This record gives sequence, structure tokens and C-alpha cells, in this order.
Amino acid sequence: MTSAKTGNYRKIALASVTGAIGLLYIGIFAGVDVSPTPAGFGTDIPAMTPKEIAATKKKPVYRRGPEVVALNQYFKSIGYSFGSMTEVPRVYIKRVPKGLGELALVEERKELFLRIMLPLAMRVNEEIGARRERLMAIQAKGISGTPVSAKDQQWVNQQMKRYRVTDGGITALLERIDVIPTSLILAQSAEESGWGTSRFVRQGNALFGQWAWGDDEGIVPKGREEGKTHVIKAFGSLMDSVRAYARNINSHPAYQSLRERRAALRADGQMITGWELAETLTKYSERGAEYVDSLHAIMSVNDLNELDGLTFAVGDVPPPPKVLAALEE
Repeated sequence: MTSAKTGNYRKIALASVTGAIGLLYIGIFAGVDVSPTPAGFGTDIPAMTPKEIAATKKKPVYRRGPEVVALNQYFKSIGYSFGSMTEVPRVYIKRVPKGLGELALVEERKELFLRIMLPLAMRVNEEIGARRERLMAIQAKGISGTPVSAKDQQWVNQQMKRYRVTDGGITALLERIDVIPTSLILAQSAEESGWGTSRFVRQGNALFGQWAWGDDEGIVPKGREEGKTHVIKAFGSLMDSVRAYARNINSHPAYQSLRERRAALRADGQMITGWELAETLTKYSERGAEYVDSLHAIMSVNDLNELDGLTFAVGDVPPPPKVLAALEE
């Protein structure tokens, strides 16, 4: 081989080495993989499906409505929670806050609804209890021979009409003017209103789905059969809805068995529980026994029976913030 040819080969070899070093340099510092791809391993990544693309997107931030936030903060500020509660503040909320149904956390939605309902149920029972005590005092006067005033007699007559008592006098009236366990009120309000999220609650504070007749008195149910005129009765506040429910339970013929069971428990000196009275409500819903099972499940899962013995806290409660003015009873 001549020296000229040898020189040319050396130049070619040097250029090859220089090129290889250059490619290696680019691969290291530019992030390019210049190594050969092993057989059987493709470099093309298949396109993601729409579902996979959606899964990689950032989930939206969980937000709460301003009324929900304000109500939760207010309850917290007055120490009102279900954790270790022994007394209940006298806080009467007029309507459910906007955004209650949009809460993503089911437990948060349920607890907020129960905290709204608990003081209302207790207040209605307090009113019934005061009415019952007055009636018993009038009855005691009659038994002792003490004359009953015209004012008291007029009041008794009003109650007889209000509770649909036609005979039996005060004794029959006492069977109807009696408290309804808080656990039962809460369980039925949750079942009937979808934990405060139904259209009837949002539009008319209708917690228990009570019927009325005449479109001007309530909310027309969707899918109402042609020729039917019933509506769901609307109320000015949640408290009014609970009052109407209690009156219905204590006066309607369909719930006579509940009143008889309650009177029997009271006569035997036993505790009147929502669990036991719920067993008599097969006529409250077309679902019959299944409806009773639903009430029992709500009571059990949410420990509602523990709320029956609670009392109101003594003293005034700080006023709620202005944002809750529309919610205050």
C-alpha cells in the first residue's frame, strides 16, 4: 500500500471516529437516544383513548356554595356538632341552604341536614309538650271538682277540633297531643326529602311530601296523572313543615295505630322510641313494610336513636352572620 493511500485511510478513519464522538456528544447532552432499538421493541407509542386522556386531566376543585360555607362556619363557631353533643342550641333555620344538594361528600350533606333539623324537631315537641301539660292541668281541675274557666274550656274545644276528636273528651285528646320521638322526625324528613335536596324542599320547604288540593296551595308533582288535582303542600319555613307533619301524625286516622302504641308505652312507663313507633307507619307510604325498613336503616346507620334524649342548651346563641339572614327563622 502506498503512503498516499495509507494517508487517505487514516483521514477516513479519523473522520469516522470524530463523527461517532459527535453523535455521542449530542445524544448525551441533547437527550437523544442514538443506541439501536432491539428487535421486537417499537418506538412508536400508541395514541391514548378519549377515556385515558380524560383520566389524565386535573380534577376540578371541590367548591361549596357560600350559604353552605357560612352555615357550617356558624355552627362551628357556636360549638354545634354531632361529635360529643349533650345539648342543642336554639338555632332555627328557615330553609335549606343553596348548594346543599351539590355537596359531593354524602356524610357532610347528611350531617348538615341533621343539624338543621334537630332543633326544629325538638322545638315542635316542646310546643306539643307545653300543650299537653296545659291539657293535663285542666283535666286535673275537672277531676278535683275545681271549676274550669271559660277561657280554658274554649281552648280545649279548639284543640278538639284541631286534632279531630269527636268523642272521649280530654282523655281522647291526650292520646293525640303527645310528642313524636326526634329520631322518627329526622328519619322521615330525611327519607321523604332526599336529605333536604328534593325539589319540594327547595321550592316550598316541604319536608314530608304532604298532599293538598288546589294548585295555588303547593307544588305540582311531575308526572301527575291527568285529572288529578293534588299538589305537595308548600310552607313558609321548615319549622311550619315540621309542625304540619306532627299534627298530621297526631290526628290522621291512618296513624291511629301509632298513637295507640305510644299511649300503651306511656301507660306502662316505658320509653317512647322512634324505632318502635316507626313499625306502625306502613300506611305512610305505598311501600308499606319496605318504608319502615328504610326508616330503621336511617336510624341505625346515623345513630338517630341517641338524639331522643337531648335537651336545649341554656342561654342565648350568638346571631348568625348576615349571609344567613334569609335562612334564619
